[in-house]
Amino acid sequence: MRPQVVEKLTRIFSMMPGIGLRQASRFAYWLVDADKSLVEGLKLALDELKSVKRCDTCFRAYSGQNSCSICLDGLRDDSKVAVVEKDTDLEAMEKSGIYDGRYHVLGGLLSVLDAQSRDRLRLKEIFSRIKKDGSIREVILALSVTPEGEFSSRYIEKILEPLASSGREIKITRLGRGLSSGAELEYLNKETLKNALENRK
Repeated sequence: MRPQVVEKLTRIFSMMPGIGLRQASRFAYWLVDADKSLVEGLKLALDELKSVKRCDTCFRAYSGQNSCSICLDGLRDDSKVAVVEKDTDLEAMEKSGIYDGRYHVLGGLLSVLDAQSRDRLRLKEIFSRIKKDGSIREVILALSVTPEGEFSSRYIEKILEPLASSGREIKITRLGRGLSSGAELEYLNKETLKNALENRK
C-alpha cells in the first residue's frame, strides 16, 4: 500500500493542467527520492506563494507592490487592451518586446461542453473595465487558435458588441495571419507573434 503522503501528492499533482494520475504518481515518487534540500526549497517556495496576488485591474499575478508593474507603467499605451488566456501568454507577449498596451488575463478559456466555464473566467470584469475606461479604443483578442479559443473570442465579441455599437469608438480585433490552427500563444516565437500582432484585424 502506498504511503499516505504519496497518495496526497498524487491527487494534488493530478489537478494540474495536462497531468494525469500516472504522471502525477511519478512526480510524487520522484520527490520521495529527491535530495532533502530540494524538498525543503520546494516547501519554502510554496510558502512564498501566499505573497502572490492578482492585480485588481488586469488580473496578472504579481508580488511585492500594491499594483502590478505593467498597470503602474505610465509609458504604456492605455488605448489598447490585449485579452489573454493566462499569465504565460502575457509573459510571451512581454518577452517579444513588440506590444506596449495593457492586458486582461481571462484565467482560462470557455468550453463548448461546460456551461459553467464562463462563471470561472473574468468576463464580467473585462466588460466592466472597458465600459468604465473611456481611454480604451481597441480590444485585442490574443487567444489561442483552438476550438476553445475561437469560442471564447466569439463570446467576448458578443458581450462587447453593445459598447462597440453604442457610438463609442472602439475596435475589437484578433491576432492576424501567421498563427496555424491549434497554436497556443505562449509557444509562439517572436517573429510569428510580431506578424500576428501587426496583421490583426
